[in-house]
Amino acid sequence: MNQAVAATAAAASDLVDALATCHAQPLWDRYHRVTRRLPAAADAPWQWRWTDMEPLIGRACAEVSMEDAERRVLLLTHPAFAGAVATTTNLSSGLQTLLPGEVARPHRHALQAIRYVMEGAGAVTSVNDHRCAMEVGDLVLTPAWTWHEHIHPGSGRVVWFDGLDLPLCTQLDSMFFEIATPGAVAVEALPTRSASLRSDAVPLAPDACDAALAGASRYRFSGERAREALRRAPARADGSRLLRYVDGVSAGAVLPTLDCYLMGLAAGQATRRCRSTSNAVCVVASGSGRSVVADTVIAWTANDVFTLPHWNWISHTATSQDAVIFMMTDRELMACMGYLREEESEP
Repeated sequence: MNQAVAATAAAASDLVDALATCHAQPLWDRYHRVTRRLPAAADAPWQWRWTDMEPLIGRACAEVSMEDAERRVLLLTHPAFAGAVATTTNLSSGLQTLLPGEVARPHRHALQAIRYVMEGAGAVTSVNDHRCAMEVGDLVLTPAWTWHEHIHPGSGRVVWFDGLDLPLCTQLDSMFFEIATPGAVAVEALPTRSASLRSDAVPLAPDACDAALAGASRYRFSGERAREALRRAPARADGSRLLRYVDGVSAGAVLPTLDCYLMGLAAGQATRRCRSTSNAVCVVASGSGRSVVADTVIAWTANDVFTLPHWNWISHTATSQDAVIFMMTDRELMACMGYLREEESEP
């Protein structure tokens, strides 16, 4: 190093040190590190097999009473996030169980949340006093700041997938939480954006309800009706069918930060490869198959849960005739922020 170069390097180092005393940094020496050329998800694709999780659900039911738990939930936490309650970027999930006669008391929070029923029937989720039945395949919404409780007057355990925007809410430091008290005032959820983002997905509005329970028409989607709508949906070029759950008022995404889909797959036919800046957590509603996520192959069967981290090339192939996947995504969030970018490979 000649003297001129050494002097320049020393001056630059002195400037960096001077900036640090004011809690400032130069952009020029880290520009390419700050403005990366492409997204790079911190988390690899991950899977929670039902064969592994079901025995743990049984243990939790036997060993954890509702008197000892606000909710009996097994959180699905990706190791890439160093113990944080995160399943993938912006999204967290868990498996919640209620036994006959149990009640998970009413509370509310800033979190947007969904419940997708995986096993059992007879439980009820009350959302702002609107009673939503819970049977296999049903989707129940608990929007931000709505009072909700889970009640099981039926028989047999009920297990459902909890999906929330907890990592996002935590990052924004926007968490609020309350336990219900007598006389608590309910806040009805506002409609989401009206624009529909996917022309290839058949929209499914919430279940129609009795006029006295009109509010509930925004909170529950029957699994039976969803499967029938999916069966009738036109097949796409790769043989798959796609259904989008939509808000009952706006016909946009079900919640401002959570956008949910049901995908039916044609046996033996791979879906067209695609990638997105959005993330997804998938629940296998039925059947079996495999998903290729970048260089990872995930073989799945009913009730398995797996992730699709952003900006990875993804393709799904069914190995049975009845393969259906439920997907919770942050696609609506990315779209409304102007960060949504999607690509498909050539056929």
